[in-house]
Amino acid sequence: MFLVLLTMNKPAFFNLKDDMIPAMTPQQEKLTKETNSPFKLYKEMAVGDVSLFKFIVYEIVQTLFSNIGCLLGLGLRSFTYPFLFAKCGAKVAFGKGIILRNPAKVELGKKCLIDDYTVIDARGNDAKIVVGDYVSLGRGSALVAKNSQIVLGNGVNIGTNCRIATQSKVEIGESTLIAAYTYIGPGNHKAGDEEKPLISQEMDIKGGVTIGKNVWIGTRATILDGVTIGDGAIIGAHSFVTQDVPAGKKAVGTPARIL
Repeated sequence: MFLVLLTMNKPAFFNLKDDMIPAMTPQQEKLTKETNSPFKLYKEMAVGDVSLFKFIVYEIVQTLFSNIGCLLGLGLRSFTYPFLFAKCGAKVAFGKGIILRNPAKVELGKKCLIDDYTVIDARGNDAKIVVGDYVSLGRGSALVAKNSQIVLGNGVNIGTNCRIATQSKVEIGESTLIAAYTYIGPGNHKAGDEEKPLISQEMDIKGGVTIGKNVWIGTRATILDGVTIGDGAIIGAHSFVTQDVPAGKKAVGTPARIL
């Protein structure tokens, strides 16, 4: 939203000559092009390729009900928010201040808890987020699928301030417990050089992350793209997981090793 406002106001940054513009990620370059229509750019980020009617519904619901607190807010959101999603099961609780991007590409199961200030972001035409029944998404956590898929099995519990993001796929099995501040899925930027700095390089995508059932991931763990964790495994707090963890095993450390 901040970048959209910058584009609308046309600050001096956007009048710089090409050789004065700093290196940026491909997404930054797309968002800051002078040729962008602010309205079309905002609509693409907020709801994607949907009808004007659905966009207006999204704007009304978010504007009127997003930040109402207490029981009144929960009640209003439980009634209005399901209309924004591709699918929404019964008795889903929506906290306040939730950021929804492209909710028409998101499916929610029944009796989920989406806590305050979470982010559910399905970017791009091929993006999809599927959340199973009885899932809990903790306060301030984010699910970000960039032209990719995130699938959470039934009963998954994600703690506060976690980030699960991917440009390929993340699958998390039933009843997996993910502690606060965990970081799952993103790939690394390819190495830069003098001609093309690291920030401008494409991501090194390794096929996504697969986490089995009944896994326990400790606080502040990082699980990189390309990793598979088997059923019943335990990942220690603060671990940096770069390789597969077999079912039923424990992995701890930086980088993580199997005990």
